[in-house]
Amino acid sequence: MTYADNPKTTYSSGTRGRPRKFDTNTVLASASKVFWERGYNATSIDDLCEATGLLRGSLYGLFGDKHGIMVAALDHYAEGAIARLAERLNGPVPPEESLRNALLHIARVSSSFIGPRSCLITNTMLEMQSNDDVLRDRVSSVQRRMATLIAASVIRGQASGAFKSTLDEKAASQFLLCIMQGLRVLGRVATSEGELLSIVDVAMGALV
Repeated sequence: MTYADNPKTTYSSGTRGRPRKFDTNTVLASASKVFWERGYNATSIDDLCEATGLLRGSLYGLFGDKHGIMVAALDHYAEGAIARLAERLNGPVPPEESLRNALLHIARVSSSFIGPRSCLITNTMLEMQSNDDVLRDRVSSVQRRMATLIAASVIRGQASGAFKSTLDEKAASQFLLCIMQGLRVLGRVATSEGELLSIVDVAMGALV
């Protein structure tokens, strides 16, 4: 059985008679952190074994290979990222404020020198090989889900009169998704928080 068959299953590993149980969500959280910090190419199986506390055989048995671990880790990370975006966009404030807060959060996190920079989704987009159909499809799916959430926020803003009624919500959502990814990328270099916040101001100005 693989992760795709049952992502919530608790598995056992270890010597016969002394099984050691592990939860796939915990394993994937640890694996995604390693890929996030080091990137796919620079991460070794030994790195993943150390981070997850599992032996090679357990990791291979569950995910197939390093690429399989990456795909599962990206899925795990993306679910959390999408949930957090949805929470910010659906906050108990006017739609234009919730959208601005979501952009401001990305700008501030991206400009921080504390902890990992950028995000695993953005890093994967930048690092993945052009012929990696599996990862490309995964990233495209994540982007579509995020764009749908953003489009809904734009529509709410139009309904309240905060955003231009002539905006095409799909085009606006793609524009804002591009801004979000751009903030992540710019945050990988020595860009100040103020410079990123000014980008948010320009992006929000384009909607009104």
